[in-house]
Amino acid sequence: MTRSPAAPTVAGLLLGGQLHNSSSSDLDHARAAYDTVAAMGGNAVTATVSWHLVEPEEGVFDFSGVDPLVDMARERGLALTLLWFGAYKNAASTYAPRWVRADAERFPRAGLGASSTGPGAFSRPGTPVLSVFSPALRAADRRAFEALTQHLAATGADGGPLVMLQVENETGLLGAGRDHSAVADAAWAGPVPAALTDWLAAHPGAQGTAARLWREHGSRTAGTWAELFGQDVWAEETFMAAGFAAYCGELAAAGAGRLDVTYYANAWLGPQPGQDLPGQYPSGGPVGGQVDVWRALAPAIAFLGPDIYVDDVKSALAPYLREDNEVVVPESRLAVGNLFWAVGSGAVGFNVFGVDDVRTDGQLAAGYRLLGGAGELIRAAQREGRVRPVLLEAGDSAVVELGALRWTLRGSMDVLRAMFLDAGVAVRTEAAEAPSESTGAALVASPADTRAMAVLVDLGGDELLAIGQGLMLDVEGADGSLVEIDDAWEGRYEDGQWVPGRNLNGDERLNLLPPDSLGAVRVRVLRRG
Repeated sequence: MTRSPAAPTVAGLLLGGQLHNSSSSDLDHARAAYDTVAAMGGNAVTATVSWHLVEPEEGVFDFSGVDPLVDMARERGLALTLLWFGAYKNAASTYAPRWVRADAERFPRAGLGASSTGPGAFSRPGTPVLSVFSPALRAADRRAFEALTQHLAATGADGGPLVMLQVENETGLLGAGRDHSAVADAAWAGPVPAALTDWLAAHPGAQGTAARLWREHGSRTAGTWAELFGQDVWAEETFMAAGFAAYCGELAAAGAGRLDVTYYANAWLGPQPGQDLPGQYPSGGPVGGQVDVWRALAPAIAFLGPDIYVDDVKSALAPYLREDNEVVVPESRLAVGNLFWAVGSGAVGFNVFGVDDVRTDGQLAAGYRLLGGAGELIRAAQREGRVRPVLLEAGDSAVVELGALRWTLRGSMDVLRAMFLDAGVAVRTEAAEAPSESTGAALVASPADTRAMAVLVDLGGDELLAIGQGLMLDVEGADGSLVEIDDAWEGRYEDGQWVPGRNLNGDERLNLLPPDSLGAVRVRVLRRG
């Protein structure tokens, strides 16, 4: 993968959790959440920095609530990511300071116009939304972000636990395809940035929304937004993506001049079920269809990451698996299959949202310990293309080629059901019911993930490492030649060293990965003849 020079430089995987939005403002809450991450075997934590708290008066900064967030990560040996909740958080401006929100003349609000799509998810009457096209807003947000990064550099945070800064949070506009404020209308009628048309011209194979519209309208290199991209809602989304990308890119560039960490942006995904059009999901955020625009106009943003709350993790992650984009999942709902699919697809980082409420002895904790122990091995294999993901729904199967071997993977319970029940043998053919992954304090309960899943790693020498659950593995040569499983050892990695457990043979070959819990197995293959 071609990586940005600003991509996170970590030896292993970053596996952790993001605190609830308000936890960072109370150090007792934050401390408990940090302890949860450490207790569950994670090595990374994500906390928030709120603009309205660090600059309650214009030009007067207070970072007394930030320094302890850094210190607590350092004390626990956790890699720290800080989220900048500046002018935009979940497509709204509730974290902007009072002095910003109170001055509508200096900091104009976004306008929905006549094309309103109606109330968006999580929006409420009276929710403030500032216009991303306001030069005064961008300048004020940039100054605050610069002050933060300068303070973090002065206190040595980037030499210790701090590895990444997220610029804003889930940007975009809800309620319409584009902003119809006066300042936005002027930008819509103005010229398309040459940096965007130059990028599109240099990438004729690009498949994003902007590339499609640009080709449909003649691939011209100069003109207004309507002339180059049209006037439908997808053109409006492209216009908004350019606005937000330029805004966030400017903040990232300003921060990078002061603080040597990775800067990235995250996406509220769309289209998704129930949110089919821009404006029903945040129009202009770094969604899959607009990654091209963000890459063109925000070069200081090292990567774009999907926040995965939809059921289909495979489709959600796919647009971000690009040569010019490191894969990190900034936020995910508590579904362990998401973790395994992401890491097997090449993700170097994964965060569950609301880690405050995650059980420290649950399935996610087991996954973090197993994957984290092999983190450096997995990272090396990712760089060399020797890793694959598996995630099966009931009744599904998958065929994966790794090295010179072809593996057929099926849910072990599906196979056992057919094998034994058809023969009239009474055996257990359903995985045991697992307890909830979340504590009683969680707003939304999260049951354990019962799907068959794995991260597969080619170890070379016809040997496979499989970490996961509920899979039966069959193997043949990639050329169709006959091979057989020669040996299998369950075990785990601790600090990169393999610690073997049982040697699996006989009946245990039916369940090389346990049906009810996560495990790891190394399988060696014998070539016949």
